[in-house]
Formats: sequence, structure tokens, C-alpha cells
Amino acid sequence: MKRLSLLSAVALAAVLAPSCVPYVEEPPVPPQDVGRNVPPAGGVQKTEAERQRELQAERERDLREANGGGSQATEPDREVIPDRTPDPEPATPEPRNRARVARAVPGKPGFVFSPYNNKIIDVKGIPSGTLVQDPTYPASDKKYFRVP
Repeated sequence: MKRLSLLSAVALAAVLAPSCVPYVEEPPVPPQDVGRNVPPAGGVQKTEAERQRELQAERERDLREANGGGSQATEPDREVIPDRTPDPEPATPEPRNRARVARAVPGKPGFVFSPYNNKIIDVKGIPSGTLVQDPTYPASDKKYFRVP
């Protein structure tokens, strides 16, 4: 019986002893630093300018390796000035947001399914191909679609 009580006292002491020592947690990494090589909280923090210079140097090194230059750069990098010859035809910009096209409701002429939330919308009297604002969204969201 003495052995059992002695054994239980030793086990209890072994369990309670670590709880007397304070546990220090490292602060969480801020979201902008996730995925970057950020030193631990006790280490020296780099300024944003230093990080940007390192990232730029890494991009240039990757670009040289991709072009077959490797590490055999003998001349300093020079800024490349683009050719300033005018284009024969000015490029027409692509439309930024092409409006989605609604789907017609089978068996119900004049009604369509909204391409954004599949709700039925009445488009009676609106010609095909017309750009229409989705009435289920506020005007600030600017959800537009074309009538099929």
C-alpha cells in the first residue's frame, strides 16, 4: 500500500511540475508575411525596402537563369529602352467586362434566368441583345447581363 501511494505521489508531482513553468508562445505571423522568409519574433526584422530589394534581385536572377544567362553575368545590367516606332494601326482595347448572357426559361417566353444567381427575371418587351441590370442586386454592385 505504501508503494502505491508513493508511486501515485511521484506521478502526481511529474504531472504538476511542468504546469508551474510559464509557457511562452511566439506571436502569430502577420498576414502580409505569410509565405515569406520572415525571421522569428526574437530575430532582426527587415524593413519593407530591404524586402523589396531582395525580391527584385531574386526576380532578376530567375529571369537571367530562364534566359540561359545563369551566373555568368560579366557586364552590369543595363536598362533596356523600348523601340519607339509607331504602330501602323492603334490597338483597339478589349472590352474590360463582357456582360454575361442570361438563359431563357423553358416554356416561359419573356423570362430568363439571371447568370449571377439563377433567379427568374421578367424581360418582356426588352429586345434580344440588350444590356440589362440585374434587379436582384443593388445598383452599386453593377451586375449586368444581356437578354438572349
